[in-house]
Amino acid sequence: MAPNNALGNPTASQMRDAAERKSPAAKRRSKSPASRKSERSSDNVRISSADGFGAGGQTSVLDRSEVSSRGTGTAIRTPLEDFEARPRDEYKTFWSGIMFLTRLPCPNWVDHHPGYLMRSMAYFPILGALIGVWAAAIYDAAASVWPPLIAAALSSGGTLWLTGCFHEDGLCDTLDGFGGGWTKSQILRIMRDSRNGSYATMGGCFWVVAKCAAIAKLGELVGGTGSVWALGASAGAGPAIVVAQCVARASSAPLIYCFEYIVDDEDAKGEYYNWFGDSKRLLGLPRVLFALSTAAAFSYLTLPLAIANRVLFVGSVGTYVAGAYGKSVLGGVMGDFLGATICMLEVGCLLAMSADFGRADARAIAWLVGVVSAPQLYALCFGRQTPETAAQEC
Repeated sequence: MAPNNALGNPTASQMRDAAERKSPAAKRRSKSPASRKSERSSDNVRISSADGFGAGGQTSVLDRSEVSSRGTGTAIRTPLEDFEARPRDEYKTFWSGIMFLTRLPCPNWVDHHPGYLMRSMAYFPILGALIGVWAAAIYDAAASVWPPLIAAALSSGGTLWLTGCFHEDGLCDTLDGFGGGWTKSQILRIMRDSRNGSYATMGGCFWVVAKCAAIAKLGELVGGTGSVWALGASAGAGPAIVVAQCVARASSAPLIYCFEYIVDDEDAKGEYYNWFGDSKRLLGLPRVLFALSTAAAFSYLTLPLAIANRVLFVGSVGTYVAGAYGKSVLGGVMGDFLGATICMLEVGCLLAMSADFGRADARAIAWLVGVVSAPQLYALCFGRQTPETAAQEC
């Protein structure tokens, strides 16, 4: 299980560093029989050959060679310098983003070239808004004959079909990796596993419930029969879905621009992601600003001013927190983590739009602060666990 800072551990990153530096002598002090058995293997390397249910080392439905044989996203791998020297093709860049984010058919001259994909992140908010229009249309049609909650579920299902559960896959991988991994190498190894664990299963369920409930609540605010569309004054579930999809996808560009892109060399797709990571310099500041300004424009043109400000605040703070958290755990960000951030920001925006802050109970909030602070106060009173001790116990 991952380290629990609520009980006073120094920091997650310090504990992971200590675990990575653990000496063979410290390993021998482990109380786990499985650990003692693994230490007798050559070079004192701990290698898991089976999980608790007897599954072998294969952690994917597809064979590693089958995945790696898919190549690097394009028929011809162009050196990055040669790619930069070419005239910029924004039309192909935009279509590359469509191919990346959706299951829609694209022209045969479009592929997953990392250079075009990196540049296409400037258009992610626009593409997110288009995905939102699809979901909003499903919701409005379904809400005309069914209750808001059923309409929300059908709308969410339609979105999952259009995107191929792309970001949701990243959410589940991140939940399992960050929840079950102790060190960076363990987190990456868990995230490579195509099977869902308990963190992914429960976290994914909570995410779906929160999303559908928030959309249903937004639908009820306008009578539950559809959406109200008006420039700068839209209301209901449909406009909220469009803005949430747009603002959430605006997080990718600044996260990649401001933080290191982590590459897992042991991943079967490592060659592709290595090239993608090297292409980071193609995402310049103008493209990042374009993505952010596009998200802001969609918000203000769609929603009332106060609601738009609320959504953009959640998107901005959430993006910063995600980047800081990814840096503290992995040293940066990576594809699955970006997908998880988009999912969480989407729900965060929907919750912000559906919240009735006028009903907030100050006493309940104060009680929550006290309960959350209690473990930290307990740790201060009874001592803190050192990174060395934490590493010995893991």
